[in-house]
Amino acid sequence: MQKRKQILAMSNSSAFFVEPPDPPCLARYLVGLTGKERPVIVHVGAANGDSSEKVSKFCDLGRRAGFDPRHLNLFALEDDNPDTFFKGADAVYVDGGSTRNLRTLLREWSADDALRRAYERGVVLSGASAGANIMFEWGMTDSVKTRIEAIRGIGLLKGTISVHSDARSDRGEALERHLGGADATYPAYALEDGTALHFEDDAFARALAIKTGACVSIDEYGNGATPAQVEDLSLINAADIL
Repeated sequence: MQKRKQILAMSNSSAFFVEPPDPPCLARYLVGLTGKERPVIVHVGAANGDSSEKVSKFCDLGRRAGFDPRHLNLFALEDDNPDTFFKGADAVYVDGGSTRNLRTLLREWSADDALRRAYERGVVLSGASAGANIMFEWGMTDSVKTRIEAIRGIGLLKGTISVHSDARSDRGEALERHLGGADATYPAYALEDGTALHFEDDAFARALAIKTGACVSIDEYGNGATPAQVEDLSLINAADIL
């Protein structure tokens, strides 16, 4: 029986790497998506230069959320065969940072194609911020900190994503400009920090949050954005909605 294809796209990495005593709701949700008691999850930290601090935090998160961590360091590869990058993985987490740098590194090492193949065979993909951007056809990025602009992702999912939608007022303006141009793609998703989107077999399944009141809006066909129903993981058991 073929596995479902699943993607968990998160607005911000701090919602994934929550500090104790807060529970790691999104990490546990990702573990649940794999269907494994203790899955292997591969961390891709290229967007932030494979920060040793984030690697350490990922290991700690594995202990708290119940998964075995592995790391793909594109700055210190021991094997450049893309088929080995996600071999044996149950899920992949692509961390945040610079979307432009992440996209460039993934392409240079053919890790974008490796991600696509992993997705097609049922490995659960997840990402936050830049890691979410690259999953879509287009994402809104501040890779140049003085402006927000659209950048092409690897297109595993149709449409456009705008993460951190509540962080800067010009993010909404930049999304509107992009959707008014020739490269506009729909659906368009705007995520406030603390929220995530779960996709099953390329289709939007549900919006999630780790805090009450966090919002997600969706513009399906260019007729204007409407608020999505958001399921608050801080109030329920993630297993109850899987």
